[in-house]
Amino acid sequence: MRMITYLPQNKHRFALLLVLVLAYCACLANTSVKSDVYRQLYGKSMMQAFAVAQAYETKGDKTKALAAYSAVACRYAADISEPDKRKCADALYHSAEIYYSDRLYSLAMNQYLEALKLSERHSYPLLTTQIYMGIGNLYSSNGDYEMGIRFYKQADSIACSSVKAKVVRNRVLNNLIGATCFVGRISEAEKYLLALQQNKENTPEYHFNELMCKGLILNFKGLHQKALDYYRSALSYAGRNKLGDACLEAVNSCMAQIFLDIHQPDSAIFYLEENADKSVRTGNTDLLAESLHNLSEAYRQKGDVAKAMRYKTRYVELRDSIYSKGEFNAMKNAQFLYEAEANSSKISLLTQEKKNREEMIQMQWRWILTLILTSLIVIVLMVVLYRQKALLRTAYLELYNRSQEYLNAKPGETAISAAQPDGDGSTHDAEKEVTHLLTTDQRISLLQEIERVMGDTKEYCNSEFVIETLASLVGSNSRYVSAAINEGYGKNFRSFLNEYRIKEAMRRLADVEHYGGYTIKAISESVGYKSQANFISVFTKVTGMKPSIYQKLSKE
Repeated sequence: MRMITYLPQNKHRFALLLVLVLAYCACLANTSVKSDVYRQLYGKSMMQAFAVAQAYETKGDKTKALAAYSAVACRYAADISEPDKRKCADALYHSAEIYYSDRLYSLAMNQYLEALKLSERHSYPLLTTQIYMGIGNLYSSNGDYEMGIRFYKQADSIACSSVKAKVVRNRVLNNLIGATCFVGRISEAEKYLLALQQNKENTPEYHFNELMCKGLILNFKGLHQKALDYYRSALSYAGRNKLGDACLEAVNSCMAQIFLDIHQPDSAIFYLEENADKSVRTGNTDLLAESLHNLSEAYRQKGDVAKAMRYKTRYVELRDSIYSKGEFNAMKNAQFLYEAEANSSKISLLTQEKKNREEMIQMQWRWILTLILTSLIVIVLMVVLYRQKALLRTAYLELYNRSQEYLNAKPGETAISAAQPDGDGSTHDAEKEVTHLLTTDQRISLLQEIERVMGDTKEYCNSEFVIETLASLVGSNSRYVSAAINEGYGKNFRSFLNEYRIKEAMRRLADVEHYGGYTIKAISESVGYKSQANFISVFTKVTGMKPSIYQKLSKE
């Protein structure tokens, strides 16, 4: 019999081999494109080569732009002219910006740091400011606003001393205002807003950012109506000055967030659906993901659970697809960068083309030998793992059968007569006192009502469900409910709630028709867990296996 438990692992190993082969084939397919770039740059000066790279970037041809920028950066040497050294640093910075726009954060960071080395070594203050701002953007894009603020401050300190850096400094100040607001340091944000106003520019972008920053600060201060007034002014200003969809989308997002904060979901939905429609037309997956996530929250506030779950499902699926796409792009561009660097000498010495072809053939043989060796290793590992599958399968099936008994058991079937201690090892005195006030009939009646609510509704799947919620639903108070659960089932409310949530999670993990497209994280959130790690820990403790393994066994 084939072993289901380890089958996905074997698939992953073969998938890895397949990805390596596809990456290698893609590398060969791109050879002619990159060769065209190299030939175009042959004989050109550093300035001319950099201009070619900028032209590709302007046209949106990122692959050729990266090839050209890499070719420029690879020409760096200690004895080249100062203007050429500056172009090498600029090429690294532009490469980082392209990687950042494609969410290839690791590659972007590497390019920023290489550019920073040259910029600081040769004293290019304006470029250094831009690089620090770029690194700050990397951290902020990943939610680490404190690190983002640290690099924005470094950028601002350099920009303050340079008259030429006025425009760049205002962009840094704009980012500082946003980051300090998101970490709750409103007084700092107001200080940076004052600096922004003192560093005035007469450009539409500046005036738009000023309005948005004022609205953002007011919003975080709780002055939502005043914030909305500034956002509406920014929206009108962006339309009059034709600042583009990005500005309009930013205003829509900010206004929608305020309406969510003040629980006016209908207004939020208006702006969120507008952004979602635009993102579909423009292919802006980041904006679409944000819009779907907030639409889920808006419909949850309206009480439309079905729509909230649909949007949440779409958001989770899109988020996972963006991540997968980013991983693939990272692999593809890493291979491309390696080849571009390995073949950079072709730009100035095309006479070595024969030698490069011989190196390519050797590389092919290395790939073939690597694939053969990897295949042999995988086969050996499969033989070793196969011997362990029978025992593991038996153990997992036994755990699964026990989990089914647990799933079918009612809470009262495992009840004991005495109250069980809480997590700290003691029973609250308050609970003891109230328990003594409950007669047997009162306790039985209250437990029946509790079981009715927990059995007939899915209120406990709400992440905000607490003992006060249950008490309200059964028409009692939290002290009596806690005492009844403790005495009747021998467990505290948290254990009681976890039992229902884990059982519901077990049902949903086995329900391929309705929840087959859900990730483990989505399942955990759907039954009320805010933390996926906490859900996995509780599920494993109860069933003896991780949710992913349970899901696989339930499909047999």
